[in-house]
This record gives sequence, C-alpha cells and structure tokens, in this order.
Amino acid sequence: MKKANKSDFLLLLAAFFLLFILNAGIISYVQHQRMVREREQTAFIARGFSQTLNEELDNTFSLTDILKETIVSHDGKIVNFDRVAQDLIAKNTALGSLQLAPKGKVTHIYPLKGNESGLIDLLKDPDRGPVCRYGIKHHITTLQGPFKLAQGGSGMAVRSPIFLTENGKPTFWGFAIAIIKVPDIFKATAKTIGLSGYSYHLYSNTSPLTKKKVLVMKSGSQLDDPVSLSFSTSSNNDWRLLISPKNGWQYKRSHWVLIYVLLLDVLLVLLVLWMINRRISTRILEREATRDPLTQAYNRQGFDGYMQDYVLQHPNEKSTVIMLDVDDFKSVNDVFGHHVGDQVLVDLTKNLQQVFGEHAIVGRNGGDEFVVALPGLSMKQSEPLIEKMSKLKQTAIVDRKPIDFSISMGYSDFPGQAQNYAEACRFADAALYEVKIAGKNSYASYKSGLSQDKRHNQLGLGMRALAAGDPTPLLVVKVDGDEPIYVNKSLLDLFNCESSPNFYDYYGSSFANLIAPHDRDRVYTELKDFLAQAEDGERFKDDFSVLTTDARVIHVCSELKYSLNQRYGALIYMNFILN
Repeated sequence: MKKANKSDFLLLLAAFFLLFILNAGIISYVQHQRMVREREQTAFIARGFSQTLNEELDNTFSLTDILKETIVSHDGKIVNFDRVAQDLIAKNTALGSLQLAPKGKVTHIYPLKGNESGLIDLLKDPDRGPVCRYGIKHHITTLQGPFKLAQGGSGMAVRSPIFLTENGKPTFWGFAIAIIKVPDIFKATAKTIGLSGYSYHLYSNTSPLTKKKVLVMKSGSQLDDPVSLSFSTSSNNDWRLLISPKNGWQYKRSHWVLIYVLLLDVLLVLLVLWMINRRISTRILEREATRDPLTQAYNRQGFDGYMQDYVLQHPNEKSTVIMLDVDDFKSVNDVFGHHVGDQVLVDLTKNLQQVFGEHAIVGRNGGDEFVVALPGLSMKQSEPLIEKMSKLKQTAIVDRKPIDFSISMGYSDFPGQAQNYAEACRFADAALYEVKIAGKNSYASYKSGLSQDKRHNQLGLGMRALAAGDPTPLLVVKVDGDEPIYVNKSLLDLFNCESSPNFYDYYGSSFANLIAPHDRDRVYTELKDFLAQAEDGERFKDDFSVLTTDARVIHVCSELKYSLNQRYGALIYMNFILN
C-alpha cells in the first residue's frame, strides 16, 4: 500500500513537473511572440515616420527648384530674387534664408541682415567645397549640416546646382540654396512621433561624403532598447532613426507571468481557456495578415492564397480575372493630398464589391492597383459587369466635397484564353496596358497576340502610368542584349506605330534599328563609351536622326539615363525631343 501511495505521489509530482515545463515553454513562446509583434509594429511606425521626413525634405528641395526655374527661365539672369525669396520664406517658417551663388560665389541672400557671413566662395571653402563639387558632378541636390546659425539654433544647407543649356550641353551656372532650421523643418515628423507615444533620436551624416552620423534632433534623454531604422534621402544622405515607447516596452512589464505559471499548474482550466483565446487570436491575426488595412480588400498574399485554394477545389471551372488601376492616381495625391487618395481607394473597393457582387474576390496589389476574380464566370459572362463598372461614375466624398476619378481595366479568363490563374493575370495586365496606351478610362479584354511579346510588362505594373501620361516619347532599353523592353504611346506616335507589338515587330530585337544608317555607327560608339564608365543615375545627351516606319528621317535630341534595376540589371532610359 505504501509502495502504491509512493508511486502515485511520484507520478503526481512528475505530472506537475511536466505541466510546469509545458507552461514555462508556452509562456516563453508567448512572451517572445509578443516582443516580436510589438517591435515589428514599432518598426512599421518608424518606416511611416521616415516617409514623412522624406516628404518634408522634398518640400524643402522644391523651394530651391523654384529658384532654379527662375534663373533658367531668365537665361541665367537674377530677376526679382528678393521678392521671390520673401514670398517663399513667408510660406515656410522653417526657412532661415534663401541664397543664390553664381559660379559658386554667394552674392544674393534674403534676408541679408544677420547673414552677411554667408557671402563666401563655396567652391573654395574647405568644408563646403567638396560637397558642392559632389553636387555639380552628379547633378544632384545636396544636404549639409547640421551647423550653428548666426541667429542662434541649428540649421542645414540645401544646395541645388543650376545648369543652363549652351550649344546643346549643360553648363554649370551656380547654386540655389536654402538654409533650413532644425528641428523646425521636421515639425510634422516630431509631432507625429510624440502623439504616437514614442521617444526618438534622429541621426544623419553631415554630407553625402561622410559616413559619421551626428544627432539632428531627439525627444527623451534615454531610449529603452530602441528599434533602429536606416534610410536614405534623394540627397544621398544616410539617416538613422532610433525609436522606443515613452513608457517602455509592454513585454518587459509582464511580471504577472510568474503568478500565471503557478496558478496554471493548479487550475488546469485556465490552460484550456488560454488555448481557446489563443486560437481566436490566431484567427484574427490570420485575417489581418491577408487583408489590406486601408480598404479591407485582400492583400496580394491573401488573394493569391484564396485563388490557389479555389483552383485546387474547382480545377475545371471557368473564372475571369480583372486587373485595374486608378487613372492618374499620382495626380490625385499631389493635388488633393494623400488622405484624398486613400479615400479614393476605399470608395473604389466599395464600388467593386457592389458591382461585381458578394461572390467576387477583390484584392489590392499595392498602390492604386487592384485585381478582381469572378469565380464561375467566363469572360463573356463577365463583360456586362465589367462594362457596368467602367460606366459607373467614380466619386470619392472627402469633407463633403465630391472628387471624381476614373479607372482602366483589362481582363482575361481561365481555363480558356489562359491555362492557369497566373497566366490569366499576365493576360489581364497586358490588356490593361493596351487600355493605358489607348488613352485610359476604359476597359479591354485580352486579345491573342498581346502577350506574345511580353517586353512591355517587364518593368512591372508601375510603368503603366507612363504609358499614356508622359507627353515625351520614352524608350527603355536593357543593356544586356541591347533589347528594347518598354515604349510609351508618345514614342509609338513618333515612329508611326499602332501598338507596342507593332513597334517591336518592325524594329526587331535591337534599338540600333531606330537610328538612321548615317548616324548609327557614331551613336553606337558614343553610347559604348558612355556605358563603359557610367554610374547609376548618370545622364548623357546626344543628337541623331531616327528612321520611322513610313521611311521618314527625323532629327531628335535624346537624353539618356543609366539606371541599375534590382530585378532587370542595367537599363537605359531614352527620351526623344524633336529639334
């Protein structure tokens, strides 16, 4: 009997020990997951703050662009500088001063009082000279600082090189300069971070030529195990944002976990309740992981996952896939603001769900690009709904004001035209591209032959916006293979081509066929020399004649930009301007 009792006791101890280990493991896992989620959320917020900071800097850079345009429009003459500078500073209290530096020498400052020490030769200055020459060489706006201002406080210098075209070549004129106050220029970022309940330290290198980072602004003296985010701006400055909650991390304050472990060993029911709660939380997280937070449509991952499951369950059932986007969406954001753009996307999602019905699967690929699947409907059966959606007046209501917009759609079906879902998406995207080429605000089904030459889509969905929106003829050539892979509508018109497949068929696999025979060897040699030493973003101008499909010889000026694409390697962007 004693033996049995002792065995029971040992068994009970073993059961409690195993339960303790199980609970400890579960709690350790939960704590780790909580830490990961909280820090990921903070990293997501930090990325949003970095975007706001970039926008504030771009707004400041646009001020020097206004000064540049004034100089260029007056052929290098300084006209009404004080009046223009006064108007700009009145609209932006974060500006310390605006300056002009012909040939690198600062001759004009507004306001001049208190800033007389800024009348210097920048190119000869030991601190400013190297940065100025870097901006001239690379044709980019530079940002230098922070440094102490004569009026007190700190500031940063935005210097934008100005080039005038003489005899077809860019000639350096000087600099348009904006002295910005720090941290005043970043007040939107600072306010947003503060209201979100976070402390931060913001660092930047003092110029594109240095790697050492200095503190630009901060809130809070110490940060608790901060999340670090590094990013770059258009001025080639490297920034680092350190951010942590003002009141500390929640996952570090969970001392109740120890009590929970002891109670859980005694009260097994709590474990059951926790498991039920965990399952519910997992379902919520799974939904959040597959939904776009703005529109509540499926995100790309959720949409693809749903369609894969559907195809497996209904392998022979026809379905229509529609690719669409908002026409000139960037203009909506630029003119009305991003909050209006967000409302456009929300209202468009509602319209898609209302027109296509509850069985339609609506997804947002990103930006203003959407994909809709109509399970069980062939392309012919779907056409009345697609036509209805195209004719529907698209309006977003913001602050009780209607904002009209339009959409373009391309569609295909599978199995039918396409063999599978992925191919149907490509076909629908090809049809959408043709709608953009034809003028937008319409819809089109896939026609056989559109995808036989897929080069127009190799740059991704983002290039569709250029298809009908850029008035300048544009060609993109892949350096490896010398192959044209993108052409916009303006270039089709220049070369008298009806469509992009027609353009590729006529000119073959080499852009050299565009060039008139008497210029071909010269241009090829010049381009070869340029590519041999070109860096990412570097530009090159050339004059030559092109040969159109109707045998016309047209003389053009072309600006070429060398660009390294992460997915497609080295590319050349070429525009064609008639002389």
